[in-house]
Amino acid sequence: MGSETLYESQHQLSITTALPALNLTGPDSVCMESGNPRREFDAILAAEDTPLSLPAVALRCPMNSKQNASTRVLGFAFALAFVALPAWAGSEYKVLHSFTHGHDGGYPQGPPTLDRKGNLYGAAGGGGGVGCAGNGCGVIYELTLLADGKWQEQVLHEFAGGADGAFPSGSPVFDTDGNLFGALEGDAGAARSGIFELSGHSHGWQNTLIYSPGGCCLVPGPRDTLYGAIGQGKYQCGAIGELSPGSSGWSYTLLYSFCSQKGGADGWDPLAPLSWDAKGNLYGTTYFGGNSYSSGHLKYCLGSSGCGVAFQMTHNRDGSWTYHVLHRFANFKTDGQYPYGGLTVDAKGNVYGTTTHGGKYDSGTVFELTPIAGGRWKQTVLYDFPNIYLGGAPGSNLLFDKAGNLYGVAGGGDLSCPQTCGVIFKLTPQAGGKWNYSLAHKFNGADGDGPNGLSMDGAGNLYGTTMSGGQYNYGVAFELTP
Repeated sequence: MGSETLYESQHQLSITTALPALNLTGPDSVCMESGNPRREFDAILAAEDTPLSLPAVALRCPMNSKQNASTRVLGFAFALAFVALPAWAGSEYKVLHSFTHGHDGGYPQGPPTLDRKGNLYGAAGGGGGVGCAGNGCGVIYELTLLADGKWQEQVLHEFAGGADGAFPSGSPVFDTDGNLFGALEGDAGAARSGIFELSGHSHGWQNTLIYSPGGCCLVPGPRDTLYGAIGQGKYQCGAIGELSPGSSGWSYTLLYSFCSQKGGADGWDPLAPLSWDAKGNLYGTTYFGGNSYSSGHLKYCLGSSGCGVAFQMTHNRDGSWTYHVLHRFANFKTDGQYPYGGLTVDAKGNVYGTTTHGGKYDSGTVFELTPIAGGRWKQTVLYDFPNIYLGGAPGSNLLFDKAGNLYGVAGGGDLSCPQTCGVIFKLTPQAGGKWNYSLAHKFNGADGDGPNGLSMDGAGNLYGTTMSGGQYNYGVAFELTP
């Protein structure tokens, strides 16, 4: 339905700096105090001239803070039509832990990470002590399955603010030694932001800030390296960076700076984790940039900031990287807009993702990017979300099961929650390249509100968290068994 010629930029590998632990300064917080996040976000949209209709907004941010338009924005714009769609029969949903916003944390931030034993590890953006104006600065937690079938939570670290950092976000990742790494949003200079390491797990966990300020969306690489949206780049539009361990600490290498092209035609503001293919190439998205007035690639994106891009970074033999734009969103009238989740690569090298807006009903899409002759990519919309009751504005990475079905989360569904409760959806491949959409679970507030994404174990069981809802309304960790 749409295609985009690959765009190549010059690779950038000229900045490599040794970073001694806990010797870094710099403000920055993507969260700021706010009395009314919805009003402030509307003001941001008005200032950016971004054409989003937001009858209900899920603006997800730790505790009493708000995030700017470049962080966790999920706007819901739906056509309100009743369509009957049966939920996926045979699934079993279970709440593993309801967060209390006490020492166990509150407002979990991303899908949990599984270790080899099936234990779950995650970040909660609030709770965990009395720091950060009494709200707690967030925790890293572990959930362990007990012999009686129940799950037990253990807090591995309570962030204390200041030099210890505050407000963990996203999902933590492991290195080969079992150390945990993740991102901190910080607190407007009162607490550090950056990338942290939790180590020494056999004798208690020790927190070390290995990069600051800023960073998010980590994915582990070869030889215990870390890749992600690390650093602001040359043009303050975000960057892809690499952190490498060494005998004298961690070294940062800038791989690519966004806004290297006029008007951000190459994208800006990466918000989701990167993904690898079998050849060692990286894939990702940016929420803004691409087609816009300022870039000269107008197409169907009316916002001055652009509607986002999907990109690939190919690893060259000399160790350098080359950046390619695979697709600029809003490239045709019913194309998706604003990809908030990352990309998922299948065994054949096809790439799958979601957009929070655009499509036939401006409620978001699921799309596929397929490599074709001449180094180009063809983009196909697999599913257009038709109305709020079936879900919409999907905003996380997709997962494949062993049968080739796709799973993801979206907003919409039950309307009893403050901003709709959200859904887990399944897409089943059909003959002729078509896909069948069904609901695997509809959240209702009591069992969670606002899913953050999904993880999958070897048996195909799904795990995730919700930002709020549950027994205490501070979020839950859950399991969905097919």
